[in-house]
Amino acid sequence: GVIILVQLVAGILAFIFSDEAIKDGHNGFLTALARYNTSDSSTTRGVNWLQKHLDCCGIQNSADWRIEADKAKIWIKSHINDVPDSCCKRLRNQWNPTPGCGLGQALGNSEAIHNGGCYVKMVSWLQTYMPMMGVFCLVFLIFEAAVIVVVFLMRNQAEELTHPVRLN
Repeated sequence: GVIILVQLVAGILAFIFSDEAIKDGHNGFLTALARYNTSDSSTTRGVNWLQKHLDCCGIQNSADWRIEADKAKIWIKSHINDVPDSCCKRLRNQWNPTPGCGLGQALGNSEAIHNGGCYVKMVSWLQTYMPMMGVFCLVFLIFEAAVIVVVFLMRNQAEELTHPVRLN
């Protein structure tokens, strides 16, 4: 019973604070750009994975790699006109882009890289699939409640079978 209540509250809070989460995502991405290719390799892997799998580059667009240079730690300052190779479009039958393909690509729109931003794609993905996830969670919550009711009824029936009521 308590678990279902916690799930219900969590679902309601997720719905209420979804706009706040989207804003936090933007700020988190800014931080990730600043930390790119520093000693925090998990951030670098995360940014590369996101850009590679969403076919995007930067937050709003590929120019973010150049704009954020003044806030950056190491990589962006030494690669002021570059974007990571994870921004590059892949050739057919090639999973990884050509090494060095991002050099000089932060200057403007380029055919070699994905110019659209990752933030816009992430928000779009969330807005597309969030209602479906909400419906799934609601159905799962109803299923859990039904299972609890069935278990309760079966327990009562088993109790009646083991301790029958005697009429005198």
